[in-house]
Amino acid sequence: MQPPPLGCAAGAPSAGSSEESVLYALMSIGRLMRQRLHGDDMDPATFWLLKGLAAHDALRVTELAALSNLDASTVSRHVQQLHRSGLIERTPDPDDGRAQRVALSDRGRSLLHQGLARRRALLSKSLDGWDPDDIEALDKLLARFVGNLEHNSELEHV
Repeated sequence: MQPPPLGCAAGAPSAGSSEESVLYALMSIGRLMRQRLHGDDMDPATFWLLKGLAAHDALRVTELAALSNLDASTVSRHVQQLHRSGLIERTPDPDDGRAQRVALSDRGRSLLHQGLARRRALLSKSLDGWDPDDIEALDKLLARFVGNLEHNSELEHV
């Protein structure tokens, strides 16, 4: 299969605004990075929960749900699955003995690092042949875009 023409995402509508094209490209990137890659041993949804946990020592399920922009009941089901699989550990919440905190287990951290390495390899392969200046420009533009998106998203959720 031939790659799409330069400047066009595969399957993207040929006519439309730049915003439409960017939206389509971002949705495609999100889908491709969330999908299960060869060698992944876990569901993609739980992979991203582990990624969220990796940035914190330990979280309550409600905190993890808020961080992930998911419903607490959905996250609770995933947490049960992750715990049964040995990918997270539960500990009592020091602030509230009735609650628990969850954190990555050593096995969960290892599987997360392996999954991230596979995604980095995919990204590296996808950027192979790009001019280094183009990669640097893409990096800067994406960082600026994500910052703007996060700022505006916070305004929308107030």
